[in-house]
Formats: sequence, structure tokens, C-alpha cells
Amino acid sequence: MNQTVSNLLQSCKTQKSLKSIHAHLLVCGSIALSDLALNKFIRLYSRFGATDYARKLFDEITEPNPFLWTSMIHGYVENSQHIEAFSLFRDMRDRDVVPLNFTISSILKALGRLKWLRDGEGMFGLIWKCGCGFDLLVQNAMIDCFMRCGEVDCARRLFDGMEEKDIISWNSMVSGYVSNDRVEIARELFDGMVEKNVVSWTSLVCGYVRKGDMVEARNLFEAMPSKDLAAWNVMISGYVDIGDVQAASFLFQAMPIRETGTWNLMISGYCKVGELERARHYFEQMPCRNAASWTMMIDGYVKSGNLHEARSLFDEMPERNIITWSTMIGGYAKHGKPSAALELFKSFKTQSLEMDGTFILSIISACSQLGIVDAAESIMNNDVESRYFSDTRVVNSLIDLYAKCGNIEKASQVFEVADMKDLHCYSTMIAAFANHGLVEKAVHLFEDMQRENIEPDEVIFLGVLSACNHGGLINEGRRYFKQMTEEFKIQPTEKHYACMVDILGRGGFLEDAHEMILSMHMAPTSAVWGAMLAACNVHRNVQMAEIAASELFKIEPENSGNYILLSNIYADAGRWCDVARVRAMIREHHIRKNRGSSWIELDSAVHEFVMGDVSHVAADRIYFMLSLMNEDMKLSGYTKDKDRNPISTLYPSFLSLTSDIEIDEQLF
Repeated sequence: MNQTVSNLLQSCKTQKSLKSIHAHLLVCGSIALSDLALNKFIRLYSRFGATDYARKLFDEITEPNPFLWTSMIHGYVENSQHIEAFSLFRDMRDRDVVPLNFTISSILKALGRLKWLRDGEGMFGLIWKCGCGFDLLVQNAMIDCFMRCGEVDCARRLFDGMEEKDIISWNSMVSGYVSNDRVEIARELFDGMVEKNVVSWTSLVCGYVRKGDMVEARNLFEAMPSKDLAAWNVMISGYVDIGDVQAASFLFQAMPIRETGTWNLMISGYCKVGELERARHYFEQMPCRNAASWTMMIDGYVKSGNLHEARSLFDEMPERNIITWSTMIGGYAKHGKPSAALELFKSFKTQSLEMDGTFILSIISACSQLGIVDAAESIMNNDVESRYFSDTRVVNSLIDLYAKCGNIEKASQVFEVADMKDLHCYSTMIAAFANHGLVEKAVHLFEDMQRENIEPDEVIFLGVLSACNHGGLINEGRRYFKQMTEEFKIQPTEKHYACMVDILGRGGFLEDAHEMILSMHMAPTSAVWGAMLAACNVHRNVQMAEIAASELFKIEPENSGNYILLSNIYADAGRWCDVARVRAMIREHHIRKNRGSSWIELDSAVHEFVMGDVSHVAADRIYFMLSLMNEDMKLSGYTKDKDRNPISTLYPSFLSLTSDIEIDEQLF
């Protein structure tokens, strides 16, 4: 390689400039000057992350020498393309090219990160055959490979048998023991080291941080002769993980230099403990922000429920990655704003970004909340790659989506064709059957799951109990509840108790339901007493209803539904004075009925309606049609029943578009 080409390549700082030099040499025919020039190009392309360009160049070489093979293999390893590196190494061996010690150390590094111990063991014969058995570089790589694969004893035997050890050998052992959670042995080796460097100290500090022993980690950190950025970050990260942001902040302020990652650790720490103002302060003070900085702040606001501030930051962000989009869209979906999630998805589709599993789950969740199958199927068919259909999380979400949208047949089909059915998959399908009243299918699937030796959890049992509730299977409900608590030792949650109270109450066992409430190991919630009140309404039990209602009035005094239900129970019993008393309570506490809402999907677009809403673009036509329906109903002889059966029971959709005043008159 002549001096001019060498100088040009040494001056390369970007992939673009490297491509320009490469193109120039191709045009003038100088690219084949030497293997040294080719080697330099392969290494530089790999350094810039362009291994595809490096591989194209490599494949054009008729007979690459061992150095060229090694450069390409090393390029793959440094870019974490370990499978590609091992595949190329096999091609190298098939051509009977003898590997260099650096080739073998690179492959061992790849195998260690892949945790392919069997292939690593197969390398040992080749190592001795190539005469590299006593090579220090190769031995150090073997120690690292063993440690990453969890073969700590093999690594130790190799280390003890080495005639020559350098600082890398010792550090590989210390960090290896730390990675395998054997901090005490790592400390013994560390104490026996004649020579230590900053890596040695940082590795052991990291060990105590992983163990959660921040006191010993801090003692070691303070004793370090010199500290690099990694050591400071390890300590700050440790304090952040245990929620001690004050200690993390103290170290941060004491740091001589900081990088963007250090600032991000502080932002993450304060977001984690909910101190968003402090996190925002660090964010604003950062000299340089990256995508992770913005995403952490957005995620912090999303988790706190402040979607407005999260969206403001999202809109300000100079460049968004898939994680940022997923965080914002997922935030809308999790906080009950599915329409906003799908609207933002439309903007995402204009970007040249590839979706990942988490992103897809957010979109399916939004569609599921809105109950729109067409939009979800369109996304899955047009925008999602087929490989995600083998993702159990995506499969489970699709089952849930179809079930919530009423298409239980499609949900069942997805379940049947799923490659792997895990606990969550069974749980989702059982809940789907239960919610659709397919009690026998839910119970049979639960039994099938146990025959597959999948141990149920509290969510599965909730689905089964819900199925028993829908089917009125009182004895079966008792049996499954007993199995959950006694056989599987699962502590019931408020939802389990609420379900059992509903099962017993609706079956007429009101005393048993009341006894179960009194025996709860936690304070009964509104869900539990609400189930009791609903059962009392079914069986017209005024005495029990008064007990349940009095508890509900304490827990949720502004919930209009409880007052209405008690009023109806009194009305059915002819206790009109009590009905008047409940109405007086409603007026006294200024309680209003919660505004209902509904939505429909038309041509993959969602139209949402709120009671008394006139904001829809077609509101005039909608209300005109409703008035025609009202007149038609009157002409047909339908009138309001002053007691219990308002006209809205005949046309339920009419109720959601009538005014608050009309509804209050009907109910009170």
C-alpha cells in the first residue's frame, strides 16, 4: 500500500469519506495494489459498522490470506454479529486456511457471548493442532469463554495451569467470578494480585454493587488509586438501582468529568423514585442529550400519568427511535387513550423505522381497548413481519383482541395454531371463554393445561372462577377456590374474593358470601362489597343490601351507581320513604351520574360519542335521525314507563346521546 493511500485511509473519520476513497480507487484501478490495502478497508468498514460493505469487498477477493479472514471475522465480532463470525470461520476451515492466534481469540469471544460451550470445546483440539495452546492471547480468550458459559471450574483449572499470566488473565478471572456471582472468590484473587489496574478495581466494585453491598463497594471505590469514568458510573448505577438518589447525586457532583451516560443515570434514578422535577432539572442541564435522555424523561412522565408533558417532550425531540415511539404510543394505550395511540401510529408509519415486539403490543392493546378488529388486522397484515407471529406476547395479545371484539372463534384459532402455549397464553384463552359464557370450554382448557404440567397462577384461577360465575357453577367455584388456596398455596386477591362473593351471592348463598367477606385477610374493597350489593339486588335482600351499601358509601361516596342500586332495591320492596332518603343523599352530596361513552368503527376509523355530545362532524344529521326514531317510536305506541322501564331500554343506543337532565329524570 503506497503512502498516499495509507494517509488517505488514516484520515478517514466517517463511512462516507471511506466510501469516497474506495470509489476513487476502484475507478483508477488501484484497489488491487496489495492485501494490506484490502485489509485496511475491511477493518475500517467494520469499525464504522458497515460489515455488509466489508463482506462484499471480502467476497470479491479470490484467495484471501489468513489476515484478511481474521479482519472480516473480527469485524463481525466487534459488531456483535457473532453467528456470522462463526459461520465465516467455518468457511475458512473448509478451505483449509490455518487460523491465526488472533482469529481463534476472536472466535472464542464470539462463542462466549453466544454461550455456545459445545462449539467452544470443539475449538480446543484445533487450538493445539495450530500450536496455539500456550499462546497467552488464546488462553485469555479461553478463560473468558469458559466464564461467560458458566464453566467457572474449567476456567480456574486453565488459569492455574498457565505458565505465564498477565494482567488480562487476572482481570478475566476476577470479572468472571463476579459475573457468576462468586464475589468472595473474586476478592481472594484480587487480594492476591501483584499488579492491579483500574479494570481490576472496577470489576470487584461491580461485584459488590451486583450483590447489593454498597457499603463495601463504596469502601473499595474510595480506596482506588485512580478512578476512570466506568468506575464512577458503576457506583452511581448501584445507588440508582437501590433508589438512593441522594448518594448518587453526591458522587455525580464530585465527578471530575461526566459523559452523557452519567447524566442519563441520574435522570433514570430520579424518574424511578418519582421525582420528575429533579429529573427534568438534570435533563435541562445536560450539555449533550442523546435519544436515551429524551426517552427516559418521556417514560418518566408516562409512568406518572402526565401524558401532556410526555407528548410535549416527544414533539420537541430532534430525532426519535423505535423505543421513543413505542414509549409514547404504549403510554397512550396504558392510560386509556387508545384513539390517541392509533393517531400517533399514523404519524409513525411515515417514518423509516422497523417495529419491534413491544411496539406491536402497544398497537394491539390500543385496538383491543377500542374493540376494532379491522384496524388491528390491517396493521398485522400490512405492517408486521411474519416472524412476530411466533412471539408469544404478540399471540396472546391477538387472542385478547379478538376475544374483546367478540370474535371468540378467531381467538380460538390463534390459540390453536400458536407454536408455544405458555401460562399467559392459557390464561388469556380461559378468560376469553369465560367472558363469552363458554364455561365448559374454559374449565376443560384449565384441565388440559394442568395435564400439560403447567402450574396455574392467581391469574389463571381468576379466569376459571370467572367462568364458574358466568355459568352459575357454585360447587365448582368453591372447589377451585379451595384448590387455589390449599393445594397451590396462592393467596387470594381482592378480585378472587369479589368473584367468589358474586358466585355465592348470585346463587342465593348470601350468608356464605357475607362470611367470606368477614374472613378476608385484607380490608374488603369496593369490588367485593359491590358484588355483594349486586347479589342483594338479584335476591331482593334489603337487610344485606343496606350493610353492603353502607360500606360502599364509605369507600366510594361519589359513585352514583351504588345509590341507584340501593334505591332500586328499596323501590322493589315498596319502601318509598327509603327511596326518598337515598334521593336526598344524592342531592346532598351533589352526586351526578357518570357520563357514559361509546364508539363504533367505520372503515377502520373510530367514532366516539359521549352523552350529550355535539362535537361530532355529523352531529346535526345524527340528532335528526334520533328525533325521527323518537317520533316513530311514539307513533308505534311506545311510551316511557314511569316506574322501571324507560324508553331507552328498547333503544339502548338512544340513551348515550340524550342529555344528562333526561337521564336524571328517568333515574331519580
